[in-house]
Amino acid sequence: AGINFGFTATESLGAVEALAKAGVSTADILGGALTGALTLAAAGNLDVATAAETAASALTQFGLAGEDVPRVADALAGGANAAQGGVDELRAALNQSGLVASQFGLSLEETVGALTTFASAGLLGSDAGTSFRSMLLRLAKPTEDSKKAMEQYGLELFDAQGNFVGVEEAANQLQKGLGG
Repeated sequence: AGINFGFTATESLGAVEALAKAGVSTADILGGALTGALTLAAAGNLDVATAAETAASALTQFGLAGEDVPRVADALAGGANAAQGGVDELRAALNQSGLVASQFGLSLEETVGALTTFASAGLLGSDAGTSFRSMLLRLAKPTEDSKKAMEQYGLELFDAQGNFVGVEEAANQLQKGLGG
């Protein structure tokens, strides 16, 4: 499989091993996860094992299946093409923020989109992920001053069931509340 992407059989085996260690089934590895990991490695100029570990971590963080590895590769490669930095910086950012973002109900694509926006503004890698994670956690438990500011600008970032409204809706509310 690796030959099509310029990788050796040994490198491809490293990807298989990393995916299997993360709990990806043999059927999913052969059914697209390995190809997705190799695509991510090629697109991001990463070593194959790192790409596979990145994909496997994202699968775990967002509750995805092995068949979703190409989806992870597409999201990260797309984000890297749209902003400063590359796949490695998005990988580092996702490592810091993916689990919390998932707990907030954000999809992989929403999370990578937000991290891409951070990267476009020059905030890259684990710093971006840590900032995004901190922002989400602070929204869940705002200080009194933050609560007052949110009320002042009409921000309702959680629905009646306590679920985060999402990045796009939060941005829309901020734009409206802050007058453009």
